[in-house]
Formats: sequence, structure tokens, C-alpha cells
Amino acid sequence: MNAHELMDKVSNEHQKVIDLSDRLCEKVSMRPRLNRGEWLQDVRTEYEHLRAHLIKHMALEEQDGFMVCVADQRPALTREIERLAHEHVEITKLLGLIQRELNEVTDKDQLLLLDCCRRIQALLQYVEHHERDENFLVLTTFTTDIGTKD
Repeated sequence: MNAHELMDKVSNEHQKVIDLSDRLCEKVSMRPRLNRGEWLQDVRTEYEHLRAHLIKHMALEEQDGFMVCVADQRPALTREIERLAHEHVEITKLLGLIQRELNEVTDKDQLLLLDCCRRIQALLQYVEHHERDENFLVLTTFTTDIGTKD
């Protein structure tokens, strides 16, 4: 796969993650008082779709060294690139922990449901912040002229 095809795939997955995140955020922000069983199943389904696409998105970013071109352009950013790569590991762990909790909670567990929803909301904020950092890093790397030695 060439760089252009990889960027297209990353971009497509990124849009899917945004769309799924928006839907899930809306779903967990309004917990119903009745029919929580159906709502919980919907949350589980939406969460699993997001989890799958987020994992695919991160794998695509790591494929063929997505950030290698950034490191090649700006070696001084290596530490930031490593931080972002480590966040992929942390996000993956959080995805698994929340999934486990969602699978164990029942519609009668009011406090546990509230906790799940808050953890999902926090995860979505972490992902959004992470994506902003990645986008900023790539954008500034390829649009900022740092000059050359003559």
C-alpha cells in the first residue's frame, strides 16, 4: 500500500471513529429511567463498533510507520511521537477495561451504569485530545518552514 492509499484509509477510519464517537456520546449522555435493558444493549453495540474502528484506526496509523515521515522531517519530535504511540497502548487498555465492565453490568446497576457512562465519556475526551495532538504534529511538521543552513 502506498502512502496515498494509507492516508485515505486512515482518513476514512478517522471519520468513522468521529461518527461513532458522536453517536455513543449522545447515547451515554442520556440514560433512561425505563427500558434500560434495551438502552444498555444499544450502548454495548455502539461501543463495540467504536472499539473495533478505533483499534483499526490506530493500527493503520502505526502501519508502515505512519509517523516515520514526521520523525524524518523533524527528529526533535521523536519524544512526542513516542508519547503518542504509547497513548495507543493506553487507549487500547482502556477500551478493554470499559468493554469488560459494560459486559458485566446489568440494567439494574444504577451506579455501575453511571460509572460506565462517565468512563466512556472520559475515553472519548482522551481520544479527541489524542487526535488533536496527532493532527497538530503532522500539520505543523509539513506546513512550517524551519529554514535551512546555507
